[in-house]
Amino acid sequence: MADDSELTGRFRVACAAADATALTEVLAPGFEWHLNWFAPDQPIPTGKVLHGVDKMVNELRRRKQTWTNVRYCELHEHFVVQTFTISGIDEHGVAFGVPAVDLYPVVEDRIAKKDPYGKRQALVR
Repeated sequence: MADDSELTGRFRVACAAADATALTEVLAPGFEWHLNWFAPDQPIPTGKVLHGVDKMVNELRRRKQTWTNVRYCELHEHFVVQTFTISGIDEHGVAFGVPAVDLYPVVEDRIAKKDPYGKRQALVR
C-alpha cells in the first residue's frame, strides 16, 4: 500500500497538470468527485457528481480556462479522518441519514478540533 502522503502528492501533481494517465494511477476504479457546484445565476449548491477520470480532467481543464489567480493556501494534510453514517429520528418524527466525514486536525500529536461535514437527507422508505 502506498504511503498516504506520497499518494496525495502524486494526486496534487496529476490534478495540476490535468493529466489523465497520472490520475488513472492514483484514482480507484469508479472514482467520484462530489462538487459543491452551482450555476452562476442560481448560487445554491447542487452536489454535482463527476464520475471517472475523463470527467475529472474535463472539469480541471474547464477551471484552467475560466478561473484566474487561483491559489490554494494553508494546505495541511491530516491523516486523522473518520467516515460514518449517522441515522435516527429527528424532533419532527422524520427519519434521517447523514453520510459524514469528520476531520481531526492534529497539532503536536494531539487532536485540536473535530471538524464535521455531512449531507443531511431524508431516508427513502
